[in-house]
Amino acid sequence: MSTLYEVLQSAHKERLAVVNELNDQTTPSSLPPLTGRAPVSLPRFHEESELHALAQNIATCLPNPDQNVIQFIGSQAGEGTSTLIREFALTLGRYSSKPILLVEADFIQPSQAQAFALEAKPSLNYAVREGKPLDGVVSQIEQSNLFLGTLSSEFFRSLTERSFFRSTDMWKALRSQFSLILIDSSPANTSADCLAICEFVNGVVLVLAAEKTRSAVAKNVKREILRREGNLLGIVYTKRKFHIPKSMYPFL
Repeated sequence: MSTLYEVLQSAHKERLAVVNELNDQTTPSSLPPLTGRAPVSLPRFHEESELHALAQNIATCLPNPDQNVIQFIGSQAGEGTSTLIREFALTLGRYSSKPILLVEADFIQPSQAQAFALEAKPSLNYAVREGKPLDGVVSQIEQSNLFLGTLSSEFFRSLTERSFFRSTDMWKALRSQFSLILIDSSPANTSADCLAICEFVNGVVLVLAAEKTRSAVAKNVKREILRREGNLLGIVYTKRKFHIPKSMYPFL
């Protein structure tokens, strides 16, 4: 059963009792103890029902629980990719009894650490390369089950050059401690390096700004993802404008 599906289905059944049990039995020693419901309070731009629907759609495409590395990528800047994946991660983190990792992979214009008011830490690829524990390179989001880590430009160069990280080595190292890994990539038109990840992750979600992103641009990014043998799960439209009251849409 998919990790995403499990998160949603067990949301109201597990809570603190299960979390306490996991703290005693299965929580990795190099991460802080899990504490349950996320107290994070940030402005929200997406309804929770929409984020739940997104999780269910992804779970349908990735039924294997080991397929838990998902990349979110936009075609260009300003499409709201970072906001979408942040709110998606927060929603899953609030309902999950297992640790989830949000990876800042936009090394050109990073935003996640600033959004959570966290200090920058060394990159994940540094810890994996040097064999260091992850607690020194990930930050827990307040007292939630969500953690934040970053990838440096060195990681992307190594993918392109096939020098250090081979196949899914990075994700194998992270899977041992995180049940779900969500990657916030830089826009495709900003750096081609972000497309190099596609073939190494389990699925790719393309984020487009509704009524703003030109179809030719979107098709080009889609073509590049598929050319690199990326598993394109689907397209999510952000910044949608409802020209009639939303309450009327179910009746149309």
